[in-house]
Amino acid sequence: MKLWRSWGEFRGKVDLAAATALGLAALLGVGLAAAISSILDREPPTVFEIATALTPEVPQGGVLDIQYTVVQNRVCAAAVERYITDVDGNIHVPSTYTVGKQTLIEGYPPEGRETYHRSVTVPLAASVGPARYDARFTYSCGMLQKLAYPIVVDAPPIRFMITPAPASVAPLTPDP
Repeated sequence: MKLWRSWGEFRGKVDLAAATALGLAALLGVGLAAAISSILDREPPTVFEIATALTPEVPQGGVLDIQYTVVQNRVCAAAVERYITDVDGNIHVPSTYTVGKQTLIEGYPPEGRETYHRSVTVPLAASVGPARYDARFTYSCGMLQKLAYPIVVDAPPIRFMITPAPASVAPLTPDP
């Protein structure tokens, strides 16, 4: 019994339909493997270690400064929802924010560890009293996650106090 045959003998026995079916089966196998890999990939690309309000008391219309320390495991596309919940339970979407990034230890950062500074403007309409800033990150790292099954990570809530706005930034609406 001869186990090894020449390429010419093999090519003569495989017709175009069989070669096409074999090629499509290979592509289907690769696509199925990618889909299964994407389903099983649920590890968040960013892990939050510490979340701190650098300005624990913020006037209405003022700026809340936040510091996040995170471990970045990989880079993925992300969408972020940010909102402030005031003492009355009203949810406000901040209109402006800024981002600054620096290493935790100057010159020699631990692998993947970064510190982010975020400045968020507290709306003038927010009620005075205890408040909370929340951020929800929706990551799409793989094909299936982009289509329907993203990784959702909630950042630790930041608790702070909203104080009355100074007279110079009060809203220009008449009192009832």
